[in-house]
Amino acid sequence: MAAASGKARRKRRKSSTGSKARGALWPWVAALAVVGGGIAVSENMQTVRRWLPASWNLKPASAPANSSGKDASGPIPPANIPAPTVKPAGELAKVVPADLVGKSFSGTFYFCGTSGLDNCVVDGATFWFRKQQIRLADVSAPRTEDAACPQERSKGFAAKVRLRDLLNAGPFELTDWPNKNEDGAGRQLRVVMRNGSSIGQQLVREGVVHRVTETSKPWC
Repeated sequence: MAAASGKARRKRRKSSTGSKARGALWPWVAALAVVGGGIAVSENMQTVRRWLPASWNLKPASAPANSSGKDASGPIPPANIPAPTVKPAGELAKVVPADLVGKSFSGTFYFCGTSGLDNCVVDGATFWFRKQQIRLADVSAPRTEDAACPQERSKGFAAKVRLRDLLNAGPFELTDWPNKNEDGAGRQLRVVMRNGSSIGQQLVREGVVHRVTETSKPWC
């Protein structure tokens, strides 16, 4: 009887010890299963994505965006600097030369073509002064180019030389021509005066130009 009771106790102790051992191993088995499953899922992620529903979003969460909707972790773009406003060429202010009227004008005059278009004489009734073209309004000069005859060309050169000499002789005055400031070629119409007398009328008296009222008078 005592022997049977001892055997029963030994069986109960073995059963209790085996149960405890099995209970201690379960956490390790569960941990190994989790690690192994994670590795398997990571290695086969592409396969898993193919059979998962398209509505499932497996993308990693993106970085939080700032208030402008841009990635806060990226570089901050420079502020937009407005380009300077450039007006079209047609809107630029037009430079209009001032009208030449007054006393005590003077300068050294040459023939145009040798000194550029400044302080030079074009013909017996036209000259450039201070970058502007002046026409003697009270005379008509013979042509040196496209002259109708050799006599007109000869008188034209004589008038040109004489006007240059008179302009270089001293200060002169430029006065308006009544009711008209420019001719059809854009030349300022002026009467050139010195000591109260017209230089143009002096050229008339010398016979190298005609009065403006005698434009139809022939040179040939």
